[in-house]
Amino acid sequence: MKKIEFVALAAATMLALPLTLGGCNGTTSDTPATGGSTEEQSSSDFDAAAFYTGQWRASVETSGNSVYGNVSGTEPMLDVICNEDGTCSVEPVEGHEDLLTAEGTWEGTESQLTLSVDGKEIVIDVVSDTALEGNPTDFGIEGFDTLDFVLW
Repeated sequence: MKKIEFVALAAATMLALPLTLGGCNGTTSDTPATGGSTEEQSSSDFDAAAFYTGQWRASVETSGNSVYGNVSGTEPMLDVICNEDGTCSVEPVEGHEDLLTAEGTWEGTESQLTLSVDGKEIVIDVVSDTALEGNPTDFGIEGFDTLDFVLW
């Protein structure tokens, strides 16, 4: 019995050793795992097509009362589809066909996505690598403070 306990303890120690040394090579570092520097990328390195191309699902936060108390959630409203060639389309999701439906172009920076659709420019702010935030009234949505976009 003691031999099994000893083997188990030795195995656990060997498995935990790399964690206590800061990695498999026994060194610690403040640089990213890729070996690069910790400095941020410069604006010239930003690839708008790589960042924005795809389908962005826009939704609003909802809340209300039920027999169980207060409830909240999100309601999908529309999709913004940014194509690599700089064209885009705005398409309402099922149940919201009365919202803006348009085609146009898009331009993007590290902090904002600008849609040129339906004769106007709509500016959407970057929140994170997979989230954007816009003004719902720009898309014909009334009664909400923000329109949250996620890469779909």
